[in-house]
This record gives sequence, structure tokens and C-alpha cells, in this order.
Amino acid sequence: MRLISTITIVLLLFSCNQRQERIQVVENENLNQKQIDSVLDHYNFEYESLIFIDSTQQAILPITTQKPRGGGRLSSSSYEAESYPQYWNIIFYNIESGQTNLLTKSKMRISNYHANLRNVGPIISKSIIYEICDTDNDKDNQLTYIDPEQLFISGPDGSNLTRLSPLGEHIHDFKVVPNSDKIIFSTQRDTNNDLIFDQKDELIWYLVDVSKEMKPIEIINKAERKEIENLYFNQWLVKNKN
Repeated sequence: MRLISTITIVLLLFSCNQRQERIQVVENENLNQKQIDSVLDHYNFEYESLIFIDSTQQAILPITTQKPRGGGRLSSSSYEAESYPQYWNIIFYNIESGQTNLLTKSKMRISNYHANLRNVGPIISKSIIYEICDTDNDKDNQLTYIDPEQLFISGPDGSNLTRLSPLGEHIHDFKVVPNSDKIIFSTQRDTNNDLIFDQKDELIWYLVDVSKEMKPIEIINKAERKEIENLYFNQWLVKNKN
């Protein structure tokens, strides 16, 4: 294949035994379809097992991280594993109509999804909950594991994808209140403004009711959190004079 002199493409770097392969980075987006196809020829697009949504005609097919053709795998410690998502989109298929659609045409890192949840309310039982990163928090023009993930929800066909957790806070955990359409979740808030979400940051707890206006409400507000912290200080950190 002739080299394309008008663009800069970092080609797959093969070792002698092809065990270390890297994803191409295309630095110029002004490619024609033939040039795009020549890049995509290096990749397999892999899919997880088909999942059927209970009591609906919908099935979903998550699209996994790209893998170079030839059997090469991305090392979990490599830059690619940090930069590229576990899932980058999901295909929705209606068994009755034969219609297919994507969850989104926006760039997202989908780290996890939750379908067919049990002992929940009627809305959540037919919904899909996701942990998604779609915000370049550190302004490096990438969506990496450093950027925060938020909690999202959609219908069984991927429609009405809605953010549940606050923008800019990293989802830590969530639980559906039994037999209800309410979700309690916690986030890490970047309270020290270092653009990193870790144990140094404050853990915030919320409740959201997806059967009503999907606006999260803090379970423990700032004043209550400060009261709890002061109680700990007085009981455990102040030296006992007795």
C-alpha cells in the first residue's frame, strides 16, 4: 500500500513477534472513505453476548474496545487500556420490528451497564442504568479513566438517555431502593480541586426518584456533614484530660 503523504498517521507498531501492538492515532481528520477504510482494516470490532430485556422486544449488544487484527491484545497497564473504553457504544435491536439503533452518537466511555434489575419499581425494571464518562474534566482533549463517570439511565431501547448524578462528580456506588423507582448513590466530589477523584475527596450521598423529576437530592447536606466531622474530632482526636 502506498504511503499517504498528505496526512500523518502513526501506524501500528509491531514487534518482531507482534505481541505488542498499538492503536493507530490519526492526526488529520480530513480523510476520504478509502483512507478511513485502510485504517479500519487493522481492527476487529468485538461485541459482547446479546442481552434480552425482560418483558420487552428489546435486545442489547454492547460494543467492546477495539482490538488490532492479528490477535494482539491491549495490555491493562498500557496507555491504550487507560485511554480507550471498556465499551464505547451499545447497539439496541427490536426483535419484533427489526429496527436497530445506537445508544449515542456522542463520544463516551461506558464502563458498565445494568439491565434486568430485580425487586425494583416498574420504571427501573424496564430501564438500563449505566456508568458513563462523557466529560473531559482535565481538559486534555481525551476521555480517560482520570475523568469522572456519572450515573445515567435510559429506556429499554436506549431512548431518553438521562444523566442522574451531578456533572463533574465521579460515581462511587449506587443501590436501587427495594421495590421502588428510587436510587441512592454516592459520588466523589473533587473538594481539593486537584482534578483527581480519590479518597482525599469528599463522599456525597444522593437520592433520585426516576418516576418524578430526575433531580438528585443530597441525603446529608453540607451542614450535617460538618457536624458529623466535628463530632468525630471531639470524640476521637481531642486528647482526654482525665
